[in-house]
Amino acid sequence: MKKVICFLLTGILAAIGLAGCGVNQGSRGKDLQGLSQIEIYSSDGHLINTILDEEILSQFNGLNYADVPSDTDAEMDTLESKAGDLNVLYTIVSYKTPIAAYNDGSLEKLMELTVYEDSNIIKEQIAPETIKGGYVPEEFLTFYVTVSDEDKNFILSLVE
Repeated sequence: MKKVICFLLTGILAAIGLAGCGVNQGSRGKDLQGLSQIEIYSSDGHLINTILDEEILSQFNGLNYADVPSDTDAEMDTLESKAGDLNVLYTIVSYKTPIAAYNDGSLEKLMELTVYEDSNIIKEQIAPETIKGGYVPEEFLTFYVTVSDEDKNFILSLVE
């Protein structure tokens, strides 16, 4: 069941990203698909850094963590179980520019990543408000993935 939901969400998120490319955003629309800002929070919830630099946003947008894993439910459950025993290092919240032609200029939360200490496991929580036209339970918007050492180092570099 989770695989079917994951597949559907992948299509929805791809449509959101593609729709963002059609909005007149100059070069940002094509490279960033509406990604406008990243905020990094410490494990106790204090804002550490806000990133607006287009080059860094583009690198972040290109990370493989956003790929919905093809893991079975059992593998996803194993990653979730392992993450439960780990200490949270940072939470990274990404925001995008709304694709509506008329908006008030405020950013829309895209997703939240949880980065764990001494592990390449990342928890990805897609913001429910990115799913337009229906309700999707939070459990179907949460994914656990493993990232490469290179990607983990890049993610950790965002703190500085």
